[in-house]
Amino acid sequence: MGTVPLSVVIIARNEAARIGGCIDSVRWADEVLVVDDRSTDETVRIAESMGARVLKRQMDIEGRHRNWAYAQAQHEWILSLDADERVTPELAEEICGLFAAGPRFEVYGIPRRNFIGGRWIRYGGWYPSAQVKLFARTALRWEETTVHPRAISEAAWGTMSHDLIHLSYRDLADFLDKLNRQTTLEAEKWLLDGRRVTPGKALWRTVDRSVRSFVWKQGYRDGFWGVVTAVLAGAYQFVAWAKYVERRRALDVETVVEPFGSLVVDQERYDRQLLMSHLCAYRIAAHLACRKRMLEIGCGAGYGAFYLAHHARDVVAIDVQQPKLEQAERLFRRDNVRFLPAQGSRLAFPDASFECVGTFQVIEHIPEAELETFVREIARVLTPDGVLVVSTLNLDHNRKGKAGYVKPSFHVKEFTPEELRALLQRVFPVVDVFGLYPGLRYRLCRRLKKWGLDRWGPARWNPVRRFLETLDTDAHELRARLDAGAVDLIGVCRKQAAPPDGLPLLRRGR
Repeated sequence: MGTVPLSVVIIARNEAARIGGCIDSVRWADEVLVVDDRSTDETVRIAESMGARVLKRQMDIEGRHRNWAYAQAQHEWILSLDADERVTPELAEEICGLFAAGPRFEVYGIPRRNFIGGRWIRYGGWYPSAQVKLFARTALRWEETTVHPRAISEAAWGTMSHDLIHLSYRDLADFLDKLNRQTTLEAEKWLLDGRRVTPGKALWRTVDRSVRSFVWKQGYRDGFWGVVTAVLAGAYQFVAWAKYVERRRALDVETVVEPFGSLVVDQERYDRQLLMSHLCAYRIAAHLACRKRMLEIGCGAGYGAFYLAHHARDVVAIDVQQPKLEQAERLFRRDNVRFLPAQGSRLAFPDASFECVGTFQVIEHIPEAELETFVREIARVLTPDGVLVVSTLNLDHNRKGKAGYVKPSFHVKEFTPEELRALLQRVFPVVDVFGLYPGLRYRLCRRLKKWGLDRWGPARWNPVRRFLETLDTDAHELRARLDAGAVDLIGVCRKQAAPPDGLPLLRRGR
């Protein structure tokens, strides 16, 4: 390789046909690092034969994958490429000159010529389409999201004068294949971010993107391909929205659990109001466990683990009641969920076995002398970047207005917010405790029910009764401020600090 003090980092998967051209265009750099995502073709062999250093890592989240790849480079300065990109001789000369004189900025954008087949798409927003490609790795990190991650940097940045070649799509079929994959990831991103994308917003974006590409960005000057790219720019928004709606309807916790409503009522002793507050913690855990390996402690009837398995990569659910485990195995069959017997407060798993652990209204059943041991066991089986979600009833709420409150006999201990936080902080350095509150409309309907207004007229015409009979988790909100109004307490614990997840799947109150 060359002498320019720069690491070229190439992200690749099954790129045997294109990796050679990419590496050949950057031989002037001191290091070429290829991070391969489980290629099954000759990508690795070709890269190694051309002098590149190859590391293998399965991509989980694109932004996280990129951050990991850049951290493995030998040099401080990174030129980030995909296998379908080529550095032109003019750009190579400009970068060499930049390092000879000393960079003025820490981050540089590079214009890209985007091609479909052999056609350079010049208009419709496709050119110059400068992207952050050259940077000092300490000055920038990538948003850890599944599709189109943003470069996050507070540094001032410049723009190179010469272009990068981007062989975006081999042909129209390749364009459509990538659109299909990327819209799936886009829909997942919207779900994880907790976005509410309405049909009106989706329709507006569809029309706006097409018109903007074809008219305002002069896509018509590209002729046939200008029409194609404009139409598909709008189609991207509409298809992503359709997939978002499809997954949202399929993955709502109410949709997954409600077919087993009689089991929940008869065996778990939950009415609808108790069930929906209980399921709110599962929604939060599902968000945090997306595509991860998860352990649920105290799975009970098993419906929660079944719901979590729709989000997590793999779910192990444990409980001390063998009859319930056997029933759960019969009812909730999925390839990625297993039901296993628990062994008291000890966990029969190796260290760092799970990326997420959830235990929902279980700790109130554990003997007080074993509580800290139980939490330490959870910390032991969590990976270093893992997260625990724990929910329990709020003792302050249970006592509210009840001077002689006595906890149920099947509860060993109930917790105030302060007690729960103190227990968790003895083990975890990063602890957030939230209160789960009824939303405004829910509070109003509960008040009207106390006045007897839920019994007026036919049920289908009574808005109070109809609301309470169709109550869902969206009727609740999370608050960091804790008081007796919180029905449940939800703790989110980590072994190390992490970017905020935002817990977007529940409405946030003040």
